[in-house]
Amino acid sequence: MADRDDVAAVKRPTPLRRARWLAEIAAVRAVAALVRALPARARMNVGHALGRFAWAVDVRHRRVARDNLAAAFPEQPRAWRRRVERDCYRHLGRLLVDVASQQHDLSTVSATTTIEGWEHAEAAARLGRGFFIVSGHFGLWERVPLLQAARGLPVLMVARPLDNPRLERWFADLRRCTGNTVVYKQSAVREMMRGLARGTCVAYMVDQNFPRPGAWFPTFFGRPAASAPTLGQLAVKYRVPVVPVFAFPRADGTCLVRYCEPVVPRGGGEDEGRAIVQQVTDRLEAAIRELPHAWFWVHRRWRTRPPGEQPPG
Repeated sequence: MADRDDVAAVKRPTPLRRARWLAEIAAVRAVAALVRALPARARMNVGHALGRFAWAVDVRHRRVARDNLAAAFPEQPRAWRRRVERDCYRHLGRLLVDVASQQHDLSTVSATTTIEGWEHAEAAARLGRGFFIVSGHFGLWERVPLLQAARGLPVLMVARPLDNPRLERWFADLRRCTGNTVVYKQSAVREMMRGLARGTCVAYMVDQNFPRPGAWFPTFFGRPAASAPTLGQLAVKYRVPVVPVFAFPRADGTCLVRYCEPVVPRGGGEDEGRAIVQQVTDRLEAAIRELPHAWFWVHRRWRTRPPGEQPPG
């Protein structure tokens, strides 16, 4: 068995990797400084240009998006799906620029965002036992916790750390700038339980593939989609409201954040937990159908199949 020094040596990054991390954070900081100096409309155009470039060079993920769109929208002509695919990349470029500039231009972010249904978040907070806001990788999703905390309801955010620790610290600082807390997946369930017990709002994403045993399989665009059971289990255990919320980007550079009517559990056990996960998944699907290009189609959402079902070719 290796001793602790040997283990540490294995985990220590190589000089080449450290140099790459430095180059990455330097490039991101330079791009962020550039876009912050631009007017809001010009920023959006820069984001669209970055997205078009990514679409041109990212053949592998472009193929994933194409397959996902064909399965989700088989009734649509190929030209329509191809347009949504390209617009998805343009949107992701806009999202990147939006995130890079939001901390240093919060007044513009707030002024260009309309919020509907805020009373649902306020009502959930008044119960005093914590609540979930639930969304997916849809639209300008990073604006939701940023502006919610600025309005007095800070959020506990669960994240997967980036491989580059310097980039991760930079990104985490952006998320914390209005008072949010960032925790990482290794301790996520424990931190969520503590947060709910303290009456905290917890942000949760329902659209990531969950490849481990114990997955639940709500229907998403007509196909079972492996999902973590955590949301349904904790919502039922603590009887906390689940508030779906979506940030719709608009063509004029503004954004509409829509808080939906909450799903309120009654303590009905696992069946109720599964029903909650299905309900919020249905809300996400409805938002995507309203604005198809604004979802993260490059993610292999349906990669993990239910037990006994063969994966697609």
